[in-house]
Amino acid sequence: MNTVIVRLFTKSNGFPAVSYNMDKVNASAAELLSVRNMDLLKAYSFIRSIDIEHYFGAIASLNTRSHFDQFHAVLSTKGVQMDKQVFLDIAHKWMEAMGYKRQPYLIFLHTDTPNRHIHIVSTDVRLDGSKISDSFDRIRAVTELNRICGVDEAKSFQEDISRLIKYRCSSTAQLEILFKQKGYRFFSHKDNFLVRKYGKTLIRIPSDALLNSLSAAKADFKRIGEIKSFISSAMFIHNRKPEPIYQLGPGRAWRKIIAYRSDLADFLHSAANLEVVYLFSRRTVTGFMLIDHHTAQLFAGEELTDLHYFMGSLKQQSPALTPSHQH
Repeated sequence: MNTVIVRLFTKSNGFPAVSYNMDKVNASAAELLSVRNMDLLKAYSFIRSIDIEHYFGAIASLNTRSHFDQFHAVLSTKGVQMDKQVFLDIAHKWMEAMGYKRQPYLIFLHTDTPNRHIHIVSTDVRLDGSKISDSFDRIRAVTELNRICGVDEAKSFQEDISRLIKYRCSSTAQLEILFKQKGYRFFSHKDNFLVRKYGKTLIRIPSDALLNSLSAAKADFKRIGEIKSFISSAMFIHNRKPEPIYQLGPGRAWRKIIAYRSDLADFLHSAANLEVVYLFSRRTVTGFMLIDHHTAQLFAGEELTDLHYFMGSLKQQSPALTPSHQH
């Protein structure tokens, strides 16, 4: 089964996710797959977004102490291979596991992006006026989804870590990027470096031992020369300009840059398993690192070429492309 990931949008006044998803349906960019526990709406011959919002709002008003009553979750999977009914069954099981089995909720399938995803809209307030606890909601959301999809979190981590520890890195910044590309958080805390995923700390590495190991790593000048040569030839064929990749909020209410890509970077990855990770700050690319999956090594961009030349903002041949070490 394809990996399914979940995102929660918890802080909304009212129920804006209703109109957002219904607008998508009206634009033929989404499909209303399921309506659960909303029998009172059957009296309507034609259901409008405002009717659904009022329905959720009436239930939410039963708890006057609650500030954010909308429950809005997105389940997504890479590509469009997952069967629609399988995806819907996962969504229903997940809602039950999260405590929403008897809550009114809507499930929408979106078809306007390359990755199939489902939006679920409900309310945290029950009909008796009590509120569904949101304590550790994000951790529970991921854990329950993994359980339903048959993902063994411990086994998955062991398989990943057994591969990742074989990569040659020369700094904690490189390690952070390596783990991030695999969906893990890597950071320093007191006298340890922690690796986290699924909302949990999966491993603690003593700082001294890790830093000593990194300082002992030696640069592979032969491989650096090979990569420089390959990049040099590819630069004249593929567009070098980095383009931002955005994460969009529901209803496109906000967006933030989560990464950069370029035609050159795409080619390097597909043709030679060289993964370019652009470093950026405030919408400006400040550097790059390269993950060589072929030889399991990470290289800082400055080891390979001038940044501005790599991005296409310098047109002349860069002397940095000439291997500076002969071995």
